Amino acid sequence: MDIIPLDRDDDVMLKEIFGVACRSEAVSRVQPIQRTEEEFLKMVRFDFPGEREEGAVAMVDGSPAGWARVFFPERDNLDKCWTQLEVDPQHRGEGLGSALVTWTEERARAAKRDMLLTEVFVPVGARESHADREFALRRGYAVSSVEIVRSLPLPVDRDAVARHQERASEAMGDAYELSVHVNGVPHELRQGVCDASNRLILDAPTGDVEFEPESMTVEDYQVMLDQQRDAGRTIITTVALHRETGAVAAYTDLVMPSGDPHIVFQWGTLVLPEHRGHRLGMAVKIANLEELTRLAPERRTVQTMNDEQNPWMVEINKDLGFEIIEEALTMKTAF
Repeated sequence: MDIIPLDRDDDVMLKEIFGVACRSEAVSRVQPIQRTEEEFLKMVRFDFPGEREEGAVAMVDGSPAGWARVFFPERDNLDKCWTQLEVDPQHRGEGLGSALVTWTEERARAAKRDMLLTEVFVPVGARESHADREFALRRGYAVSSVEIVRSLPLPVDRDAVARHQERASEAMGDAYELSVHVNGVPHELRQGVCDASNRLILDAPTGDVEFEPESMTVEDYQVMLDQQRDAGRTIITTVALHRETGAVAAYTDLVMPSGDPHIVFQWGTLVLPEHRGHRLGMAVKIANLEELTRLAPERRTVQTMNDEQNPWMVEINKDLGFEIIEEALTMKTAF
């Protein structure tokens, strides 16, 4: 076995890694995500502004058998980095995972980061016993928080949605206006959406790890839109605007990938603290789901994740019909 740097310009290498990633996810996730090879390559080659990435590949007999990526924010949360690691199922138990973990920790130390974070997905009921969790614990990692992965079968229950929509409309009154946008909000709303998105990591529960607000700019937002469009993805965003001040009070995003014709990803949802108590979270989510039904009635499920200590968003998702399918353990190690 050899650990070599990931060459993101090597088409042959990346196509082999695509196979590794697909086989790994097929046995590691309750609801594996299908991706096209083109979508995968574009994802791997994309660098979000303000973030740097390093990668490594575990080679066995001249072919990739595992890989790891480390993401280094460079404008905020400079004490932290995140890692993703996958090993081909047929090569597990051969030391590849340990070798890749050692590599990620060396890169984190070289970048003078104090903390390395990663996620371990486990079936419901297996958070205390799953082999991947035990592997991380043996390496000195600890569980810092638990997110619950939920899936919403589509089409949604129209009667239930109508009831929640009526309650949300009454709570909002005339103080807020909803608008729905496909593949990006208008320029006059972008700063407000960026401001809300940047505080998502601050407002959502994150266990015993403290974060700074992120630093996405309006220019970064456009880069993200361009990359998602290039990968064949469609983004639906609903914004709640406070009529009196013109401020973005809440937003939510749904993303339709190109590689899997049935699934939709629920990205961030945030209601600013000063605008909570008006059921805006429910209102923007329902508006987004209605637009999804209009644009892509063939989609069959929406997948989302929420920290189990976030009762407000958990309650919204339960009311909408989201069902628990697995758990994501955030693991951390400190240097």
